[in-house]
Amino acid sequence: MTLLLFILTIIVLLGVHELGHFLAARAFGVYVHEFAIGMGPVLFSRKRGETVYSLRLIPIGGYVRMAGEDRLETGGSIPADRVFHNKPPYARALMSLSGPAMNFILALVVTLAVAVSISIPVIQVADTVPGAPAAGVLLPGDRVVAMDGREIFTTDDIVRAIDASRGQPLQIVVRRGGSERTLTVVPRAAADGEGYELGVVFAALAQTHEVVNVGAGSPFHAAGLQIGDRIVGVAGRATRTGYEVTTAFEGALATMDVISLSVERDGVLVDLFVRSDGRTLADLFAGSALGDYGIESRRAGLGDGLALGMRNFAGYASLLVQGLRDLVSGSAEAREAVAGPVGIAALLGQSWAVGFLYFLQLLGILSLNFAILNLIPFPGLDGSRVVFAIVEWVRGRPIPPRSEGLIHVIGFVVILVLLVFITYRDIVRLFG
Repeated sequence: MTLLLFILTIIVLLGVHELGHFLAARAFGVYVHEFAIGMGPVLFSRKRGETVYSLRLIPIGGYVRMAGEDRLETGGSIPADRVFHNKPPYARALMSLSGPAMNFILALVVTLAVAVSISIPVIQVADTVPGAPAAGVLLPGDRVVAMDGREIFTTDDIVRAIDASRGQPLQIVVRRGGSERTLTVVPRAAADGEGYELGVVFAALAQTHEVVNVGAGSPFHAAGLQIGDRIVGVAGRATRTGYEVTTAFEGALATMDVISLSVERDGVLVDLFVRSDGRTLADLFAGSALGDYGIESRRAGLGDGLALGMRNFAGYASLLVQGLRDLVSGSAEAREAVAGPVGIAALLGQSWAVGFLYFLQLLGILSLNFAILNLIPFPGLDGSRVVFAIVEWVRGRPIPPRSEGLIHVIGFVVILVLLVFITYRDIVRLFG
């Protein structure tokens, strides 16, 4: 199933991308020899009009072969005004940009469709900071429905609503105990001087400090922790919520090998001691769990969903661009930031297991990623062809055909070598 999903995804992404090039070529009157999806031996082909449409064996890559795209090709009997390299630089640049543009459009359409259709967890209050404006007003487990008349769907919506208040009283509609109530909180200026804050920790799922599961053989089990215990203290720090419990453990793990616990059991306080032995928080809680207030979901509707989708699209684009910057600057490790075909196939399989809409969401992100990567001015990619067209326009004459062709060939070889290396690394990571 994962393999089929991967092949389908590649066909869609490449098909849309090459369709952009094909439509632009037709719009500018360029003769198209072949429109191919995939590389290698032909599985299926059919000629309609002047163009051969083909599906090839290896579902990585694709191309629209235009007359004269390789400057060494004269075009033969094809009219000169239908040869790619005889078109003005702006036309060639637009034909190169049309592929990434179609991937952008696909990503946007999919992101909007998912935002309108998917059920979104209602944001909950996980904890409040003692002494903060919301302390004693908002309670753990409160569902945040709206702020100052604006429906809330994400934590970004909350940040915008708080900043828009400019420190004036903020009307917050919450759902508590099955009923809605309107509460008033006056935001305070943030400590860093940027914006305002309520002193609230928000989450899609707020946890309690009650233990609902203890992993057999875990440090918690060895310490004597039992289901139903309420953890009211960690390393001398009082804890009232699940957020405070995990935060206190994170702080204690950095400095302590033995962490003291205070638990409430059948109305009696019991002191326990947990050996951390260099474990992480995830190791410590493996097989164990705290209670929660349950997840409540809702759909944004058409209007709010489209607005949410636009914000999501902008957010995805920003994250991808920032990721590329971090990769180039060296602040992000390539092994963590880059995935090849195997890694992408694994992600697609995981998203499908969660649900069709999550698969679509990942498809949209991959399409956006594909568009941005193709805009990089690296030889062999669309971005480099745009650069060549701009250079020709500035110089007033083209770069020598053999030089341009050699540059693209070298870039293509480098990309293939990187792809093989990344694929090998993904296989090692997946099965190692």
